[in-house]
Amino acid sequence: MLEISEITDPETGLTYKGIGQSGSHTAHSYFTVVSWRADSRHIVAAVDVDPATMIGTMMEIDTVDGSARVLQEAMLCFSGLVTADDVFYYSMGTELLALDMKTGERRLIAKHPKGCTFLEPLSITNDGKRLGVYWEEAGKYAVGTIDAATGEVKTVIQPDFLEPHPIANHAMINPVYADQLFYAHEGGTEHIVDRIWSVDVDTGEACNLYMQRKLSSGECGEYVGHEMWSYDGEWLYFIKYPHSPLAPTGIYRVSRDGALAEPINGDCRYWHACPSPDGRYVVADTLLNEGRGCEIVLIDLMTRKSRMLCRVNRWNRHPGHPHPSFSPDSRKIIFTFADEHNHLRIGIIELYGVNGCHRMKHGLSL
Repeated sequence: MLEISEITDPETGLTYKGIGQSGSHTAHSYFTVVSWRADSRHIVAAVDVDPATMIGTMMEIDTVDGSARVLQEAMLCFSGLVTADDVFYYSMGTELLALDMKTGERRLIAKHPKGCTFLEPLSITNDGKRLGVYWEEAGKYAVGTIDAATGEVKTVIQPDFLEPHPIANHAMINPVYADQLFYAHEGGTEHIVDRIWSVDVDTGEACNLYMQRKLSSGECGEYVGHEMWSYDGEWLYFIKYPHSPLAPTGIYRVSRDGALAEPINGDCRYWHACPSPDGRYVVADTLLNEGRGCEIVLIDLMTRKSRMLCRVNRWNRHPGHPHPSFSPDSRKIIFTFADEHNHLRIGIIELYGVNGCHRMKHGLSL
């Protein structure tokens, strides 16, 4: 049983749940993956997390009464995801496993044929048939897929990024168009001029999906990152960080073919941004100038207006980043925050909104 508290933000008046355990750390997963079961009530999250290793016990937690059950002990807290049919996929070193949360059946889906470790986070198509994965192999990074039915591990591309920034990571399969795979050219954002890539799973043909502008000196003028596909697969959302030399900064998106890129909202110093499954909102966290402060902000995609929901404390390192994301029904927001004792807890914000009703709980609206 986990503790559930009610917390009211003194500035906005919004009340949200805090879920965790006294004296230990509880954290949800990365913002690009689903942390919820299909009922939008139960979450999968890590408890008793070791901050040094990010290893904890993955549990299914009832967000109403705090009851919980163990799913997997001693795993990285960012190494799993939940599908629409309540299957928990997770990696343990060289293996990818699946736990049917309705029946309790656990299966080995795949083992890397060369003994490489699957790196986090995972991604999966909406129909649960294909996963996007990446790994390090003989000093290079490989981006690939796993067939959920057959367990086939396919290397799609080994990007030839040169030193001192050779890393390709954050592989994310398009949730609808399973032949498209995103990956990132990783490194200090001020040095990476070609961050956002797309590759065709069948042909291996890759393209730089968003062409970052350069300064007259030839240096990078747009510092971008923290990408995520929209649930309909049509857009890739990302952040243009506030210290970019070229304005405007904020939340952006690029169409899946790279033909159209547009700013969404630049009201805040945004950090991570996640679109809602229904396509109506984006939720984001921010980088505040003072200390450990962080805002959770909701952006309406129709009006492009933003509203701060609450202000919380965070850690400056994983797993203590807020990483806000939505429940499957788009009515709840989950995030990680640090309590008054600097222990991590999970926050849950409940939104009004079913089939066109878009007012937030406690009378707040956009």
